[in-house]
Amino acid sequence: MPSRLHRSREIALVLGRNGLQATALAAGLGRWLPAADARTARDAVLRPDMLVDVFEQLGTTFVKLGQLISARPDMFPESICTAFARLTDDTTPVPFEAMAATVLEDFGASVDELYAWFDPVPLATASIGQAHRARLHDGRDVVVKIRKPGVVEQVRTDLEILRTVASRLSRASRALQDMDVVSLVDEFDRALRAELDYLVEARACEQIAENLRDVPGVRVPWVDWATTSSRVLTMEEITGFRVDDLASLDAAGIDRADLAYRAAEVLMGMVFEDGLFHADPHPGNVFIEADGGIGFIDFGSVGRISSGMRRRFARMAMALVRQDPDGLVRALVAIAPPRGDLDRRALRLEVSRITGRLEGRDLSDIRVDQLVGQIFGIVRRHRLALPPELVQLFRMLIIVDGLGKRLHPGFDYTRVLNPFAVRVAGEELDPRRVAGRIGQAGLAAAELGLDLPEYARKVIDHLEDGGLDVTLRTGELEPLVARMERTGDRVVAALVVAAMITGGTNVLVAYKDRLGRFAGPVVAAGGAALTGGSAYLAWTGRPSRMRRRPRG
Repeated sequence: MPSRLHRSREIALVLGRNGLQATALAAGLGRWLPAADARTARDAVLRPDMLVDVFEQLGTTFVKLGQLISARPDMFPESICTAFARLTDDTTPVPFEAMAATVLEDFGASVDELYAWFDPVPLATASIGQAHRARLHDGRDVVVKIRKPGVVEQVRTDLEILRTVASRLSRASRALQDMDVVSLVDEFDRALRAELDYLVEARACEQIAENLRDVPGVRVPWVDWATTSSRVLTMEEITGFRVDDLASLDAAGIDRADLAYRAAEVLMGMVFEDGLFHADPHPGNVFIEADGGIGFIDFGSVGRISSGMRRRFARMAMALVRQDPDGLVRALVAIAPPRGDLDRRALRLEVSRITGRLEGRDLSDIRVDQLVGQIFGIVRRHRLALPPELVQLFRMLIIVDGLGKRLHPGFDYTRVLNPFAVRVAGEELDPRRVAGRIGQAGLAAAELGLDLPEYARKVIDHLEDGGLDVTLRTGELEPLVARMERTGDRVVAALVVAAMITGGTNVLVAYKDRLGRFAGPVVAAGGAALTGGSAYLAWTGRPSRMRRRPRG
């Protein structure tokens, strides 16, 4: 495996051959350029296709980086993302003997000993590993993924160089500094190292299988842990039609419209109910069995999203559906905080253009990829920091929408997304969550109510003595500031009470048929909660009489 110095030289020469001598110099790789190139260093006109050629020539790590860039339209121009989307993992297969040697090293047993049958011809080949069909001794058919020899060492060397290059280029380019390419490389480092370790994929596959265990008509492959390691992954072979094989689906009598909505509901359930989702459900990773069952494969790319982020995304989705520009601005800034100063008026103007285009349109006619592209453009122009997990989620939504419309041209994403979004956003009105907030607000307000009169008396005494000298001493101000900040909790409690009134009314109207005989108790419980909240607000809001302290 080449050393870091040798690999740096390779990268510099590739950049130089492709007319990027100035970039090589700025990246700190100029020492390996030919002397003539170094003296006259200037970059040719930068074209997206040129960058794609460079990344392909640089191999596995840079191909993976290009794929990450293609999935970040929130950071890079559309022309760059579109060009890098052409990069594929398809590579020349590694000889079977080398892959069999990896199996022997990891398990101390040969392929023939571990498997009853093993196909030496790869089923698929990618930049990191290749997959082979095989059969266990108990007769079960499996797919075995084996990591290519030397890939980890190559990737580690490239990542070290990339971190240095990103830091240098950020100092040389304000645009790259604004994009925060150093953080992008850190994100890429974490994702690629996880992809190199097949144990990470195996655990994700097993967790998703457990999450979907009770969902009918869904199959996730089981993992054979006896023949799985960080370099070898053995899992059940899922068979059936590719989900985009419309002719086979029709011949099997499968209702494509029903299939589109079932698949979307399963994937949205992964996001909103489990917080762990398949981030790349493209047609090659989704198979349909003869009875209409849905099988998912390849869990090398999964997304994880916290409950708080799910709620913020739900509010954003609901603001889009309601065509509410102010709500969308609030949700967008909550999801993607600005990297610097934010021109909120300009942001609202751009957001209003999006909601204006949605007005009066049938939501089933809206292309999610175009809508998400517009949102990404706003994020990029206003330098909002969109978290990587949200980028994964948006990308997954685009794939699902495209798949749904291919199966059923009238596919309406909102029919699937809305119920999940309403349910998740409604978690804010959970009585236990509300009670906890009100209790915390009450303690904070009570504490402030005890301490504030003393501070007020001191201020009055100073005023009567002829004036008020302001001395900013942190030690004295901090206790008062801390307590005053907590008065905001009363505002939160008031908003919660108002939200309970609105939300409770909406729930009763929307679910009155399902509540049935429970409607009365629900109304009573809601009324009790509102009464308690209102009593708290009245108690903590009553005026306090401040008596003047006797003068000595």
